[in-house]
Amino acid sequence: MKTTSARSLTGAAAAAALSLGVAACGARPPVAPPAAVSALTPDAPPAPPFEPPYAGAESMNTEYYLGSAAQEATRFRQFAEQIRLIQARQTASRDQPVQRGFHAKSHGCAYGRLELDPDRDPRLRHGVFADGKGPWPLWARFSNGVGWQQADDELDARGLALKLMGVPGPKLLPDETGTQDFLLTNSPTPVGANAEEFMRFAHANAKGTVPGLGFAVGHLGTAAPALLRTNAIDSMVNAQYWSGGAFHLGAHQAVKLSARPCPGVAPRTPDRGNPDYLRADLAAAAAEPGGLCFELLVQLQVDPERTPIENAAVEWTDEVSPPLRVGRLIFPTQDLSDPRRAPFCRQLSFNPWHGVAAHQPMGHINRARRFVYDASRDRRQGGLEPKDFAGFDVPVVPEPGPAPASAPETPPGG
Repeated sequence: MKTTSARSLTGAAAAAALSLGVAACGARPPVAPPAAVSALTPDAPPAPPFEPPYAGAESMNTEYYLGSAAQEATRFRQFAEQIRLIQARQTASRDQPVQRGFHAKSHGCAYGRLELDPDRDPRLRHGVFADGKGPWPLWARFSNGVGWQQADDELDARGLALKLMGVPGPKLLPDETGTQDFLLTNSPTPVGANAEEFMRFAHANAKGTVPGLGFAVGHLGTAAPALLRTNAIDSMVNAQYWSGGAFHLGAHQAVKLSARPCPGVAPRTPDRGNPDYLRADLAAAAAEPGGLCFELLVQLQVDPERTPIENAAVEWTDEVSPPLRVGRLIFPTQDLSDPRRAPFCRQLSFNPWHGVAAHQPMGHINRARRFVYDASRDRRQGGLEPKDFAGFDVPVVPEPGPAPASAPETPPGG
């Protein structure tokens, strides 16, 4: 079976083809990398999409458009306007300050480092994972998923955002010059096969939990798998997190990332009677001797059928692409209740496009995030590039007051 290339489709037909997986008979062989791959350096920018083995086939390094590149960029600019209106609606309706469009509630920001395994697989040695790189100092933000403050025992996604510091080289975005961000959530797939579906979910979710779950019922194959993982969790320390969308690893590979607790991390059972129990538990764990530890894992794309790039709703299972450990995220013992942490954490801005070309995000849902994340940051007046851990004071920016309620425009497809 093979998925029809969206490059040959336009508008709604392309969206339908990617969402529904228009199929035709015939096996899809793995795509061999171009011969020039052997000459690539670990920091080489992604190569232009190389030719697929037959007409209409997807190749590992090809990113298809919904319509055309220009039409796609127009839609993404519309998404950026929509997320600003969604932020206004979901915060003003709850009498809360304007916050991130998603992942508004922080449980804490922790400093640490990424230590690369000396015996890591040679295929992983690109970008910030290349030989001679690291250890990387980093900040991590642990969060809930919705764009407003609510109790931790509510249905919700959980997030782990990483910001490596001191990363040299040209960056994909100009607003940060020395960072590499990796954004992870506790679901192997995002909500929706592509950004069109995700934005429809965002409109529904802004109205509350029930409309968000209603969206899942109507999108059982693409949204429900992620939304079914939004049950309350015991601890951020014991959860596993995934990147959802695909990324380059070097110029020639597509990968996904995940982080899971290091072996030996004991289960935690905090008091769920506290509406902020995840924050309290995270602070308690970070203060213990030894601090926090996660393994950072990489999954390599196997073929475009079982590990697709454009259809983000297809899980790259461990059986198809076994996770390869690239290193450990180590957070030394620290005080997350330090009063400087809250304003610092609020100002941090995470974007999968903060980084170098060797980790360029791939796929429709990631291309949309470049526009939407910038709009969300600007709407809430966020943005701060940390340079190190020393005295992490930041100018205290007062939280903006509630914005006037404004109904977002009708999402595409109703």
